[in-house]
Amino acid sequence: MTDKRYQVVVPDTDYYRSMVKCQAACPVNTDARAYVTAVARGDLEEGYRIARDPNPLSTICGRICGAPCETACRRGAVGPDFEPVAIRPLKWVLTEQYGPEASHRLPGSLVSSPPPLPAITPSQTLPGQGAETPYSPVRWSRQNLLALAATPGRRRGKVAVIGAGPVGLTVAHDLAVLGHQVTIYEAGPKTGGMARYGVPVYRINQQAMDSEIQAILDLGVKICFNTRVGQDISLAELRRTHDAVFLGIGLMQGRKLNLEGANLDGVITAIDLLLNYNLGYKVKLGQRVIVVGGGNVAMDAARTALRLGQITAEQRAALSETTARAEEEAEAVHTALDVARTALRVGVVDMKVIALESWDEIPAAKVEIEEALEEGIRIFPRFGPNRIVGQSGKVTGLEVIEVASVFDQEGRFNPKFKAGTEQVWECDTLILAIGQAADLKALGGADDVRISPRGLIEIDPATGQTSAPDVFAGGDVAYGPRLLINAVRDGHLAALGIEQHLQGRPVAPKVTTSWTELPAHTPYPGWLELPRVKVPTLPVDRRTGVTVVELGYSTEEAYGQGQRCLECSVNTIFDGSKCILCNGCVDVCPWNCLKIVSLDQLSGDETVAQVIEAHAGGESGKPPMAAMIKDDTACTRCALCAKRCPTGAITMEAFRFKEALEYQ
Repeated sequence: MTDKRYQVVVPDTDYYRSMVKCQAACPVNTDARAYVTAVARGDLEEGYRIARDPNPLSTICGRICGAPCETACRRGAVGPDFEPVAIRPLKWVLTEQYGPEASHRLPGSLVSSPPPLPAITPSQTLPGQGAETPYSPVRWSRQNLLALAATPGRRRGKVAVIGAGPVGLTVAHDLAVLGHQVTIYEAGPKTGGMARYGVPVYRINQQAMDSEIQAILDLGVKICFNTRVGQDISLAELRRTHDAVFLGIGLMQGRKLNLEGANLDGVITAIDLLLNYNLGYKVKLGQRVIVVGGGNVAMDAARTALRLGQITAEQRAALSETTARAEEEAEAVHTALDVARTALRVGVVDMKVIALESWDEIPAAKVEIEEALEEGIRIFPRFGPNRIVGQSGKVTGLEVIEVASVFDQEGRFNPKFKAGTEQVWECDTLILAIGQAADLKALGGADDVRISPRGLIEIDPATGQTSAPDVFAGGDVAYGPRLLINAVRDGHLAALGIEQHLQGRPVAPKVTTSWTELPAHTPYPGWLELPRVKVPTLPVDRRTGVTVVELGYSTEEAYGQGQRCLECSVNTIFDGSKCILCNGCVDVCPWNCLKIVSLDQLSGDETVAQVIEAHAGGESGKPPMAAMIKDDTACTRCALCAKRCPTGAITMEAFRFKEALEYQ
């Protein structure tokens, strides 16, 4: 007997869901495939509905999401450029056209009325077309929340949400849609949490953020600004006057280094820098600045420092005013930008970032590094802080040391340094971007809410419920720093957890699936050669402290980028009873992902063994049987195998699923 050489699986619903890698990788399971293909065919309104359905912060995410969907996108392994589909920027195009900010676009936006699409042969079924439903909705989709809210006999509760950051806003949105009375208690003067206070204004349009958040408040959500829980009002009081409380207080404190000189004047954390900058306070940094850290926050801090203190209040007001009238007074805009550029040149002149990691290990996003380098920031990988140098109580420099390794043989963070490589780099300000910590004063000594050894609030990850039944939490204060889209997921789960708590019964999703045959499925013409186009940005010499650097795609550019999608929810389905083993599909496949082998070459789990047994039967004298096996990770859904098959044994079929919420 031939040794078994091919490890195989029999695909089921979970398998086909996992094949749509962008949706599976998104923490809120946004069907990015569906809205990307909607963009490709010019249906931007439907694309927006799909993008928005599971994500009440889709406008914000379209601009600053870390985009795990793009990391997972299989297009990144296919084609001459080996780049994933530009999923996040395409969401931006959709929200700017149809989101809450659509009526508040900044003058000069590249997003315009959609130009006509190229003519497509009517007999073709292009990606995203032909299926019974355009997308696969998940449990916290708006349609599911509305259906749940309409259930007779539900109790309407009163819920306090502490913190108006992404996780708190998501909880408030979902609970308001479910019909509950929600009040947000926000310690600061504005909404958005770290999306506002911790993200520099050059990365996100504040007006667009305001519009999206206002749409949530318009659902009937009340908000109390400048109300610090634990100081202005106690958690105990909120628990007495509400049916449930959600803690979304985030990590608003920066971590400090345990090094000599750490308490010198001029040593600040990145969080403090970004908070003060975004609140409009003036921070004097001097001309020489060093940032310690290699993450996105470090890049934000470095780029913000270049912009700090270089524009007077009068210049800032003039720039804001002329930007708002850009189309009418373009020359005035240029004049204001010239003033800002001149001011910038006399501000910080020497900006360094040191990171323990090598270039390949630095955790910051590639685009963040590229834009930092474009702006003249120097990044020094494989350097660590060794000692902070000062004089008369003020920092004057940082002693750095070369890094030998960052991780040990088990892959754990355990940096080692090269003795004798110490050197002092002069600086006026040292910015630490090495992590964040929670301020738990809001708990007010509530001893029934357990805190983890990491200083975070312990929760049930499925519901967000803490050790106190009426108190829920989520976001960074429960998990540590993560992506904004993770906070949105935490908010969804906590809202459903609070719903279960209020109703006194569990809520669970019921999954249904559908398959639609696509007889004429085909990719877009030239789809394989379409390159990923970099999102347009402002020229470096026009990047001031108040201008958004990324401009976004035009709709015409968005069409082309959407047409790069592989449409991974379309699958090749094989009917063994029609196969004549002609090998035509194997020969025509340009990706070598099909193979016909004998059954005795297969190996797998119990399900695979049962399938083999059902076909082989174990009867003596029975001729050897063959099996078609496929490497789905290599398949591009080009449909050449289905077109080549002379018997119709191969069909292209669209897979969809739906999660509907039901009370148990």
